[in-house]
Amino acid sequence: MLKCAGAALLAIRLLVMPAQAADINVGILLSATGPAAAIGNAERNGTSFGATEIAGHKVNYLFLDEASDSTAAVAALRKLFQGSQIDILVGPTTTPGSFAVIDPAVEYRLPVITLAPVNALVAPVDARKRWIFKTTTNDDHEATPLFAHMKTNGVKTLALIGFGDSYGDAWSKVGADMSAANGIKLVADEKYARTDTTVSGQVLKIVAANPDAVLIAASGAPAALPLLQLREKGYEGKVYGTLGATFGDFRKLTGAQGDGIFVPLSPAVGAASLPDEHPAKQAALEFIRRYEAKFGPGSRNIFAGSAYDALLLIERAAPAALKAGEPGTAEFREGLRSAIEGLKGVAGSRGVYNYGANDHTGLDQSALTLGRLEKSEWVAVP
Repeated sequence: MLKCAGAALLAIRLLVMPAQAADINVGILLSATGPAAAIGNAERNGTSFGATEIAGHKVNYLFLDEASDSTAAVAALRKLFQGSQIDILVGPTTTPGSFAVIDPAVEYRLPVITLAPVNALVAPVDARKRWIFKTTTNDDHEATPLFAHMKTNGVKTLALIGFGDSYGDAWSKVGADMSAANGIKLVADEKYARTDTTVSGQVLKIVAANPDAVLIAASGAPAALPLLQLREKGYEGKVYGTLGATFGDFRKLTGAQGDGIFVPLSPAVGAASLPDEHPAKQAALEFIRRYEAKFGPGSRNIFAGSAYDALLLIERAAPAALKAGEPGTAEFREGLRSAIEGLKGVAGSRGVYNYGANDHTGLDQSALTLGRLEKSEWVAVP
């Protein structure tokens, strides 16, 4: 009799004990190897600061390398979903990889926050792209402060030199369109490979064209090459760069010769020089403080900021998504998608995010200002 009563009491206790909350699984798919590894590894560093628990649910971050390869990106996404039942994906790093994962994401009804910059990944928002968001600005956002400065300062002729790949090609189009819109004549458009060790031939052509300004459409250390060789050839006109110049060893390689180059400046890099009323300044300073405490002084960069912000968005959206269903279910994934789409006024390292049913970019022109390199520091131009 006592044994039966004890068993009954245990059964009652088991019935009334709350079930353990299901874990939230976040897939992280980045380029740890391959041509985009420098960017992907910076992004992975940025994912070091995600919440470990949200609304009583443990959060797991599951990383796979997509090796800067579209086929590998699709295979890795399928592995993450089928093997670990991820609720959302952050990544891929590259534009081609991000386009490639759209189809399986739609198949799984899986929200994705890509870290690639191309607006076509998220616009127009349709039945497929409703699952895709991003935490990066667009090329036209970058170009706007640069060309506004050119126009104000009387630039009439411009030469472009950039990577001979999709990045450089995109800037060739932006450069041509923005030049035409601002009454500027594009007198040269030169290309070089990311692995080239000299661009002397291209620079000689540019110097011969004698433009008022040169725009370098490149990123990281390779962006330093045209600048150094332009200086070597005695070019004295204005020099502009893209957001990519604020990343990597550009400052280290150019030294004092880099001073004076104008770039679009993100709060993730230049928050300290922004006015106090800038809406993202405090959030960006917090990102910089945390990031540089872990990875060293001067290590902050836009790519880490993009990944950092992606996890911030998930942290903000997950509580609302949990009302739709438990992690691991289609209802929760749809809840996450809907909640991210509804986020407004979220200050991150790269700006203030305002998503909507027709806007999965989140950032607008206010996320970038004109910056300049002064004594090897990126500062906002008043």
